[in-house]
Amino acid sequence: MAQTLRIATVARIRAAATPALAALSMASMASTACSSDNSSTTGAGTGGAGTAGASGTAGSPGAAATGPVGAGGSPRPAGAGGAPTSPGGGGISNGGTPVVGTGGTSPVSGNGGAPAGGNAGAPPSGGTGPGGAAGGGQGGSAGAACTKQVAPSKDCTAPLAPGDQRTCTVSGRQYYIYVPKNFDECTPAALIVDAHGATQTAESQLYGTPPFCTGGTTCWSGPGSGWRLEAETPGGGFIIITPSSATSGNTWDATTDPPVMMQMIEAVKKLATIDEKKIYFTGISNGAALSYWTACANPGIFAGISPNSGGVLGGAQCDGLMKPLSDIQFDDTPDFAFSDSQSSVTNMAKTNNCKEGPKDWKTIDSTTTDPVCRKAPDDNATTLVPCNTIMPAVQPTTCQIWDQCDGGTQVVFCKVAAGTMHGMANAAIDGHIIYENSTNLNTPSIAWRFFKSLW
Repeated sequence: MAQTLRIATVARIRAAATPALAALSMASMASTACSSDNSSTTGAGTGGAGTAGASGTAGSPGAAATGPVGAGGSPRPAGAGGAPTSPGGGGISNGGTPVVGTGGTSPVSGNGGAPAGGNAGAPPSGGTGPGGAAGGGQGGSAGAACTKQVAPSKDCTAPLAPGDQRTCTVSGRQYYIYVPKNFDECTPAALIVDAHGATQTAESQLYGTPPFCTGGTTCWSGPGSGWRLEAETPGGGFIIITPSSATSGNTWDATTDPPVMMQMIEAVKKLATIDEKKIYFTGISNGAALSYWTACANPGIFAGISPNSGGVLGGAQCDGLMKPLSDIQFDDTPDFAFSDSQSSVTNMAKTNNCKEGPKDWKTIDSTTTDPVCRKAPDDNATTLVPCNTIMPAVQPTTCQIWDQCDGGTQVVFCKVAAGTMHGMANAAIDGHIIYENSTNLNTPSIAWRFFKSLW
């Protein structure tokens, strides 16, 4: 009887996965932005007028460098010279007894203020009057640092703040916004769209709760996709959108769903400053297919995609891609959707006109000191730790890369050590739920590092 139930369960999963690539997911909420006033005050130095020499036949005023020669005559006593009040503009008359003009006032500090020269003193008879020295403008003061702070809110029209978790709707479609606590309101943020798989919910994709189950008894209780774990790390800080399917079976459609995903992105752009060059799409199973459908239908919008356990049947969805698109894909051989993952990623390398690869790129194993592994993969409250601290030792995940692609893009395929928590009889479905694997690998952590390497 147990064997019959298992076969029936796997059959249902495969049935859901073939048209829609059966699977999973979990979601998020997020952020706000701020701009600082970096303008400087422009100041102009003001030169004071020199006091004219007292007696003698006055020559013409001295110009900026050498004043004209005045009419000849006997030297006269010095006129009352103005005492300079700054380095700017003291005019000195030559010829007779020189008269010192009044110096210009100090130029106001500003951003490249146009200096004003001091006026030359009028020379006495026969004198040659050099012009006053120009007063130099000083550099402008630095703009004040952005100090804007936004209060946390559940209001889907309010600016996003660190720690925000919201449930919002667009065109009648629900989605979650996750903003990590380390989100910086004053810096343009990266944005991740993370799609659940068929039969799965957005809540389980984002939070891991409720657990994703198939057949009612085979369940996975981890932290969901793990994108929120990576968002909270020092190198994270990005906003996450986790959309919900509109169908009773929680599946995605290649035609009707991509435009809704774009509406969600536009809605979040109104709540936070999003870096237009750092928008990404990811998902699992049917959600992996949605990442291809959406990104390839909107060229130039997404900087990269990260599909897990699935792709598009035959891998041809992006054949007509008008702009190159980076791709990092995760799967393992027991997964019933492995061939779709493999064909999709190799087709992306071809579409991007990659000239080298595949070649070894990265191995994550028991020697990895980077905190990209989950301490306990089936624990919803798990944390990220260096992989070499986990006992027993984790099994290796190996990645290959195609590079020298058009537009500086790259394509990566990581073969993850499959999970075995439900026994050999459930190897195909354990392999499909790639987020809980025998490397303890948090696949978003590797995807995020890959994306950042292309900045």
